Amino acid sequence: MDIFFILLIGVLFTLLAGLLIFYFQTQQHFKEIALKLAAIEQPQKGVQSSEAIKHELAKHRDILFVLEADLTKTKREVLTEEELKTFDLARRQIKVSIAKLKSNGAWVGLPYDYEWVEMLDRLPNVWGLYQKIELEKQAQAQALLDEQGA
Repeated sequence: MDIFFILLIGVLFTLLAGLLIFYFQTQQHFKEIALKLAAIEQPQKGVQSSEAIKHELAKHRDILFVLEADLTKTKREVLTEEELKTFDLARRQIKVSIAKLKSNGAWVGLPYDYEWVEMLDRLPNVWGLYQKIELEKQAQAQALLDEQGA
């Protein structure tokens, strides 16, 4: 009878050890799965989807097209300071968006996507007035340098 209880206790300890090993192994796997799910659910910061980049690109293109339409409609010969800032911001954002699309491999090219230079062909009034103002600024800066140097 003593041997029976010793064997029974030995079997129970073996089962208990097996269950503890199984429990800790399972908990470790659950932690790994939880970490992987957390990584999947929370997208990496700084990485934008191609659709989001295309949306930004379209938004800034539309701003410039509206400005072009306004200049064509009103036949103005001058851009306001606010319009100059809008043009500069849109230009920078468009170039950044194009670079991101190219690096993502989502850039389609002509006839669907236009490079910045190709887009300028579609904005003759805005581009012409912008160049005119930039040339005037450069001439003023050169005149100041000439006055200071003399």
